Amino acid sequence: MMMTQDWFMCGLCGALSVLFMAGCETPQGQLQKRIQHESAFFETLPEEAQERILNGQLNIGDPSTAAWIVYGQPTHTYDRTTEASTNMVWSYCTVDAQPVDQFQSVHYPVLGRRGTTYWTTDYQLQRSYLYDRNEYLRIEFSGDKVLAIDIIKQKK
Repeated sequence: MMMTQDWFMCGLCGALSVLFMAGCETPQGQLQKRIQHESAFFETLPEEAQERILNGQLNIGDPSTAAWIVYGQPTHTYDRTTEASTNMVWSYCTVDAQPVDQFQSVHYPVLGRRGTTYWTTDYQLQRSYLYDRNEYLRIEFSGDKVLAIDIIKQKK
């Protein structure tokens, strides 16, 4: 009976490990999935362009589908209007969460010896988070072609 439980626990741990690792896909794996999703487009590209996209490189003049394959779905899209034209801009962001620990006062009643209620104060440690949105990439399109690529350097 004990051996059956050991095998069961081993199988359970193995299954949980596989599920955990499935959620941790590499950037190269994500790129391959996007290439499979847009395989008809990818196969029409010249070999040099396919190699460049496989290496995660995007050039000025590439179509928006190539940008999607390399970088995925943008965090935000917006229109950039100038005197000459209105262009679509894709923005890519990360969100950093910084924990903030602080003591909060908690007031609660305490019943005294003679049935009298007293209010007392205690302090409780509470964790909250500050969220900081960091834009790291911006791609501007004119029509369906990449017009500009802005790589934003983060302050250290």
